[in-house]
Amino acid sequence: MNTTKLAALSLWFVLPCLLGFSSLVMKNMVQELETELNTINSNIRNDIRSIHVLNAEWSHLNNPSRLRKLAAKHISLNPVQAEQIINYSALPFNHEGGESRKLAARKNISNYAEHNKGLKKLTSAHR
Repeated sequence: MNTTKLAALSLWFVLPCLLGFSSLVMKNMVQELETELNTINSNIRNDIRSIHVLNAEWSHLNNPSRLRKLAAKHISLNPVQAEQIINYSALPFNHEGGESRKLAARKNISNYAEHNKGLKKLTSAHR
């Protein structure tokens, strides 16, 4: 037999085998990708359901009438009295004659913050 005929015959035998094998591999890859896509889509549907449930719970928890009842039950707040409202100019600033009002305000704010730190320590100690 001629070598060219043998080469052509082997090419006609190997080529369909390679095409069949590659189509089988591609089919398996497509099936794996479809399975992954279905899994992702089901996860998305589950997440959407969870979001709807969470939105419903959130709207229930933030219901103004429910919050009003809870605030009345757990927080004993009284309405603001008119005497409690003052103007900024009525705030007591301890400033010496030489320093500016801005600097005095900063000092007063830092003193107030220091005082609040002490109050926070006291309240956490009482708990």
